[in-house]
Amino acid sequence: MSDIAATGETRRPLILHISSDYLDPIRPPPITDAVVRLVDRMTDHPEIVVSLQRVVDPARVAWRDFGDVDGRRLIVYRYFAPPFGLAMVACQWVVARRIGRFLAADGLWPDIVHSHRFTFEGIAGWLLARRLDAAFFASMRGEVERKVFRSKPTYRPLFRRIARDAARIFCVSAWYRQGFERYTGVDPAKIALLPNIVYNARPRIVPRAPRPVIVSPMSLRAIDKKGLPELIAAFASVRDRLDGVTLEVIGEGPPEALARVRSLIAAHDLEGRVLLRDFMPHEALLDHLGEALAMALPSHAETFGMVYPEALFAGTPILHTLGSGIDGYLDGLDVGIGVRPGNVGDIATGLVRLVEDNAAFRAAIAAASPVLYERLAPERTLARYRAAVAEVVRDRRRDDVADR
Repeated sequence: MSDIAATGETRRPLILHISSDYLDPIRPPPITDAVVRLVDRMTDHPEIVVSLQRVVDPARVAWRDFGDVDGRRLIVYRYFAPPFGLAMVACQWVVARRIGRFLAADGLWPDIVHSHRFTFEGIAGWLLARRLDAAFFASMRGEVERKVFRSKPTYRPLFRRIARDAARIFCVSAWYRQGFERYTGVDPAKIALLPNIVYNARPRIVPRAPRPVIVSPMSLRAIDKKGLPELIAAFASVRDRLDGVTLEVIGEGPPEALARVRSLIAAHDLEGRVLLRDFMPHEALLDHLGEALAMALPSHAETFGMVYPEALFAGTPILHTLGSGIDGYLDGLDVGIGVRPGNVGDIATGLVRLVEDNAAFRAAIAAASPVLYERLAPERTLARYRAAVAEVVRDRRRDDVADR
């Protein structure tokens, strides 16, 4: 029973976030700040964040309590686990036990435990929620969940049980919702979309006159995952139809990654047509997106890809992959082109369409502004999340009173 029910007091629900993707003070780059963007905006509720970092050397296990950081209690926990998900349940049981000891020592009783992946820390979060009699939330991130479901068939009964016990499942990856339902048998009524938050969302999009540039922002540490080799090959195959148009690859990475990108450009004889640009600060990148003909990123197994909605809210049409990234959030909208992952022919055709029909795509984005805002705006996302928190806590309070 929560301390709300035990004391009869009314207080704001305490949320415990558990995440392996939290941008904490000692997290080595690169790491997305997607979870931070949600947690930062929920400071009207008391929050505890346990930022997990897996280590393969038991001597590096560590627990660091940073106290109050930006309105929340922040813990960084380096925990031991072998690679490839070996002994996943045992390792996550240890994680749950350690977090549970911390909560008990500090007299903290979360009302909601939110694991920001369904697999891996989802196991720890579920174990904790059962121990604390708290509601369990889990975010579903398509890349990792699909990989685990396929590679760990013996875990499927456990995952079905976790899905059955969850109060809410938040789909960050709309494209994997059906696959998730198939593997877990979850009640579809428990599922809600929870897109990652982007900073430039607006209810009215006014596209700007573009320069003859297609941009492709990415971390150059992951050019294969981002589909850059296929993008360059596709651009090379239609270079004559895209006369006067350049492709800009924007990002940073180690010297070997930069060398590989330059070798791909040289191999297709695209010097001067494909430009490698250094990392841009976020505000500068958002402005740059608005000046481009299109943003092209044919990624493989992209969980969400915040640059896709950033480009759309900048008024720029996108090339994205089907069954990945932002796919599932754009249904019924003609604001970009979805291509099959790894298919050079699809990408080439998509690039030509985005350039030749650019004015029509930009007009479609402007017309779709209200729908894009409703689906992807931070205010809408947070309102749905807060409503889920309030509903679950209200229902649990009602049940606690009925049980007394």
